[in-house]
Amino acid sequence: MTLAPLRLDDLTWAGLMEAVRSRIPAESGGRWTLHAPVDPGMTLLELQAHLLEQQVYLLDRVPDAVVHAVLRLLGVPGPAPATAAVTVLQVVPETPGARLRLREGASFNRAPGRGPEFCLDRDLDVLPVSVTGLTADGVDRTADLAAGRPVPLTGPYGTPARVGVRLSANGDGFPGGGELALLFVFEDPAGPWEGPGTPDGWSAGAVPDVPPPARLSWSYGPVGAVRELPDGAVVDGTGGLRRSGVVRLALPATPAGTERELVLSAPAATYAAPPRLLRLAPNAVPARHARRVRLAEGADGPTAAQLTGRPPLPGLVVALPGEAAGRLIDVGRLTLWETDDAGNGREYDWTAVPDLAFSGPPDRVFTVDRALGALRFGDGLTGRIPRPGRDATRTVLRAEYRLGGGPTGNGGADPAPAAATAVPEALLAFPALAGFARRREAELPSGDWEFTGDAADVVPSGAQCTARALVAAEGGAEAESPTAARRRAAPALAVVSRAVTAADHERLALTTPGVALARAHALVGAHPAHPGRGVPGAVTTLIVPRVPHGVTALPVPDPGALSAVRNRLAGARLLGAGVFVAAPRYRPVRVRVTLTADTARRALVSDAVRRHLDPLLGGDEGTGWPFGGVLRPSALLRVAERALTEAGDRTPVGSVAVALDEGPFESCGDTELCPGELPGPLKVAVCAEVPQ
Repeated sequence: MTLAPLRLDDLTWAGLMEAVRSRIPAESGGRWTLHAPVDPGMTLLELQAHLLEQQVYLLDRVPDAVVHAVLRLLGVPGPAPATAAVTVLQVVPETPGARLRLREGASFNRAPGRGPEFCLDRDLDVLPVSVTGLTADGVDRTADLAAGRPVPLTGPYGTPARVGVRLSANGDGFPGGGELALLFVFEDPAGPWEGPGTPDGWSAGAVPDVPPPARLSWSYGPVGAVRELPDGAVVDGTGGLRRSGVVRLALPATPAGTERELVLSAPAATYAAPPRLLRLAPNAVPARHARRVRLAEGADGPTAAQLTGRPPLPGLVVALPGEAAGRLIDVGRLTLWETDDAGNGREYDWTAVPDLAFSGPPDRVFTVDRALGALRFGDGLTGRIPRPGRDATRTVLRAEYRLGGGPTGNGGADPAPAAATAVPEALLAFPALAGFARRREAELPSGDWEFTGDAADVVPSGAQCTARALVAAEGGAEAESPTAARRRAAPALAVVSRAVTAADHERLALTTPGVALARAHALVGAHPAHPGRGVPGAVTTLIVPRVPHGVTALPVPDPGALSAVRNRLAGARLLGAGVFVAAPRYRPVRVRVTLTADTARRALVSDAVRRHLDPLLGGDEGTGWPFGGVLRPSALLRVAERALTEAGDRTPVGSVAVALDEGPFESCGDTELCPGELPGPLKVAVCAEVPQ
């Protein structure tokens, strides 16, 4: 039976007055006889009824602070704060061949004074280098990269890999060495699967601790004589070529006018699918629609005076300078100089919290009000009341916060300049013309973004530069409203966080952050050390990676993905349970389709059978052949007939037979796979039976 929603506010002013009037004769012993509004006693009762109605009204109105506190108790994050859009900028000096160094926080703007301002996430060493060539496994792929065609960087699973990037040092080179920031943009795998993907390395959703798919080494030096870079010289933002990102490499001295080669190698390319490179750009750095502000004031400063010039009362609000109203993203640091009753003082750090509901009287916390651009402090019961000292000889307040954020920073990438394309394929056969084209490539035209930072943000001071956005700016959003957080709470509570049932293991595996998986299947009681026997408390989860269709027939997860899923399940398992993660088990399958007459569409029948048994796209639902599914010749016969019918071919299908491994064909009975097995590799033979 459906229950009616509980309503606490069920009293009205008229109902309260009617109840009061009915009790007056009994309560007054018959002495109160005038119940008209002109009676002063009735006026007081009407006032009390009005106040009581307002109090009862609040019973059904839960404050936002209480909603936030309840969500946190339930393990659901409260309203999400505002976020800043992020992009990747390629910095181009206005003087060709010049070397620059930009400090963290240096700003660029596509439309100064009107458009959003983006600030660099870190220091950037702009080296006078250009990419002039690319080889993968000994094959020159420069023309493919220039034309925007995806370039697979590795071969089949487990084979050695070697990728060479040809670099040309321009201008004065970098005789003292330098740090090269190289952007790798990879093609995202597509497919009809649900679940998280792999966010780009510069985004806020990137997972930094996912193990790489393969063990990589980076080398640098003259062409044909490279030397491996030492430990700590490489900061890989791609996670081992798992995702798009920026790789920072500390390179040794390189004279001007020389050709160098950057080599990426792996003894075994254990990728689920070869990473397909779309773009390669030097001197790239992530930039966010967020300007960092550092504030330091004495007791008489305009911001500190909002605290020192007021008595320590509950609910103090401090407005931050810099036009922070509507643009305040977060506060990374707030330090106040406070003195005790004895006059002893010291600096104390205050922490930003989503709300003050879980804070006590001694907690130095505050909340961030983006709309007002202000900080809100507690009332002495939920959060401490700030009492900064009034010493005019020292810094009383230190703060570091960011301004910007919101959807206004989102936007597309800049088109690639024509002069920045690599050597055309037609010129590769003519070394002289190819060398001329490479020299022209080094002279990149100016970008669309203007430098709007201070002169001290660039070394040498006052040097001019521009930038271009290599990727679209994404991720900017306003703070989530309490109403939206309430709507999100119900589905968030249904998110699986503990591995109890087999479905829980599969759901947790598919939602492992940082890896892209297509399917997962949990085998309850399966233990890798005891095959064929049921082990109580053991669960082995088989995972299938997300790969582009047609790249590999038997998708195998990389070692890093196996480790990431294993760690996630280990943290969510029940006490005493044993969790294991493994690659899918493939069983060789042979299928023989016999037609009653010959046809030119044999390949069509073969492709239809292969697709139906595909581990990613097969099955009746098109979501992959079920683990341990039964191979029925009658079902495969219908698949073959449907393929011919849709092509307008009326050739009858005589029979279909199935065999496992090297065993005999079975055309009548069903053929069962073992639990957790998938068909593969497949051998499909389509033949025609000549009538006698």
